Amino acid sequence: MRAEQPGRRAAMIRLQRILVPTDFSDSARHALTYGVSFAKEFEAELLLLHVVETIPVGYASDLFPVPMAEVFQEMSGYAKAELAKLGALAREKKVAVREMVTQGKPSAEIVRVAREETADMIVLGTHGTGILDKALFGSTTERVVRKAPCPVLTCRLAEHEFVED
Repeated sequence: MRAEQPGRRAAMIRLQRILVPTDFSDSARHALTYGVSFAKEFEAELLLLHVVETIPVGYASDLFPVPMAEVFQEMSGYAKAELAKLGALAREKKVAVREMVTQGKPSAEIVRVAREETADMIVLGTHGTGILDKALFGSTTERVVRKAPCPVLTCRLAEHEFVED
């Protein structure tokens, strides 16, 4: 995007890699719409990330009688399949996409991946599905905004429809 003011040097924003974390909620899908739009406009790579949320050890044995590795494997398989569907939608718009699944605390993993992948921007929804994260740790979005190594665009579900050119 160039500055249009006379007498000023043209400023350029360069986005080469955009990270869009998703928990597959409506809010995350809405944020993906923005991420795809930015990626297309700037010819940037789109990184789709899902974090399989870890469960504190004390809760894990009470909630899951099956081994945690098995639970993670099943949740990862589901996440990979869902990310592939979202990636296909972005590729239809001629956007380069990479899908990633990690395990851990969502906010920490999002910040870590943004740093390691040198993301130029993170686009995420404001309301997700992480019950444990909300109840025990606070807002994932808020933590990402505070700790991210790059600008963060937060997208709340709007009452209007996203309009593309």
